[in-house]
Order: sequence, then C-alpha cells, then structure tokens
Amino acid sequence: MWCRRLACLLGLPCWQSRRAGHGSLGLPHGTRTVPTAAARCHHTAPESLSCAWQLHGDHLELRYANTLMRFDFVWLRDHCRSASCYNAKTNQRSLDTASVDLGIKPKAVRVDETTLFLTWPDGHVTRYGLEWLVKNSYEGQKQRVMHPRILWNAEIYRQAQVPSVDCRSFLETDEGLKEFLQNFLLYGIAFVENVTPTKEDTQILAERISLIRETIYGRMWYFTSDFSRGDTAYTKLALDRHTDTTYFQEPCGKESMKWPWGRTDGRTVTSYGSSTTKARRSHLVYTSCPRAGLALPK
Repeated sequence: MWCRRLACLLGLPCWQSRRAGHGSLGLPHGTRTVPTAAARCHHTAPESLSCAWQLHGDHLELRYANTLMRFDFVWLRDHCRSASCYNAKTNQRSLDTASVDLGIKPKAVRVDETTLFLTWPDGHVTRYGLEWLVKNSYEGQKQRVMHPRILWNAEIYRQAQVPSVDCRSFLETDEGLKEFLQNFLLYGIAFVENVTPTKEDTQILAERISLIRETIYGRMWYFTSDFSRGDTAYTKLALDRHTDTTYFQEPCGKESMKWPWGRTDGRTVTSYGSSTTKARRSHLVYTSCPRAGLALPK
C-alpha cells in the first residue's frame, strides 16, 4: 500500500494489471506457427521493439522491450485471459488450476508485433499482449523499483544525515509524506518529529501510510519494564538486534514503536509503533525490522 502511495505522490503510474483482449482466440489465416521442438531463437516485431523468444524444457524465454523474461509453461496456461479461462467482469480466474498438467508444454508458439500466441496440446489457444507480459513478469517488475536499498550501520547512517519529517508536514502535506516514504524505502527506517506522545496520535500517524494489523497483543498497546509478559522487552535488559513477530503466520512487514532514546542535545527521541511513552516532544521511528534486524545508531 505505501509503495503504491509513494508512486502516486511521485507522479508515476500505479502498478495495475491490464487484461488482454477477450475476442476470438483463433490464429489469423495465413500465419505460420512454430512447433515447440524448435530450439533456436526466433525473432519478430518491428526493429524499435525487437522481440525474440526461445523454448526450453519447462519455460519460454522472451526478450522484448530490452527485457529478458522467463515464463513457466504452467504459469502461461494458468494465467490465460480467454473467455473460458478468465472472468473479465470480476477479474477472477475461471480455469481450475488443479486441472493444469504440471508437465504441460505448448504445441505451437507464434509472436506478432504486439501479441504472443500459444497453442496447447488440447487445441486451446492463449494469447498475451507483449506489453502485458513485461508489466506482469518478475523481470519487468524488477525494473520498476523506484528506489535502491541501502544497507547501513551506525557510521553510514550518521554520514547520510537522514532528515526527520515534522509531524504536521507528515500529516497535512503530500511533500512531507513523500519525504518520509522516500527515506523509509531507501534505509528501511524513517523519523517523524514533534509527535504528541499519546497512543491515539501514534495511531493517526500509523494510519497515514498503511492499515494497522490486528495481533495477539491488539492493534496498539503500551508496554514498559514491568515483566507483565514473559518477554525480554518487558524488562530492563538490553535488546540486541533481532526480528519481531516471526512467530506469526505472516510477520509484520512494517513496524512502528515508540520508546525513550537519549540524545546528547537533551531532547527525548522515541520510535513509534505499537507503544508510546510520556515524553513531551518525541519522534516516531518506522522500521522494516522483520526483513532485517536493525539497531538504532548509537
């Protein structure tokens, strides 16, 4: 959700699957199909968007728009957008995936200037727009990553001088939200300043970028060193780098917490998330800890 929101703020098109046409799937008269036994690379399409494809044991390799893509035959059959396999009104698959032979291979393949045609052993014909394949392939989506990722330690983070975002700017302007999301995408951690230290205000900020997930602890909660739970976080013992919520069926993708963090300039800094502290002025820190244990720089 937050990646899509940043894409909109940056003026980029949000990722959206386009359906191929659902008209007749018969091949045009007079066209030539290429049997799957052919192992050489085949070329088609105009020079400006040169296209080449090659069949392998269990997948099709396709190069189009300067992108080399690999599609499993099972995937190509399962994602067929024909009227008998896909409900265009509900965007739901009609084909029974379990009925697809895991060893399936196309009987014939043809590519014209805009479309890939596959004929299957039972005579069914699947067609895909080449642009649709680029947008829905793993390789095509990798090219759409909006930001690089920086793996950092305390020294790298200090040198980067990552700015915090003011709470009012974060809540009320697209620029503040964009700056926050850019920092978060780049470093996996971002700061919001001047947050009112209450659970309710913390929740408002969390909902600015995403939905808050229900957990066994609730959606938002307080905690302190009272050992109310059998967890080191509820003690005064130091916590080393670690990953949270790994015991959930689906660990949290983004985490926000708020805890006291001393500073040399006398201000209190807290990280946000599922808890709050009684600080007059505080920071919220958003982290993506589940993917890589992060430690705040000392």
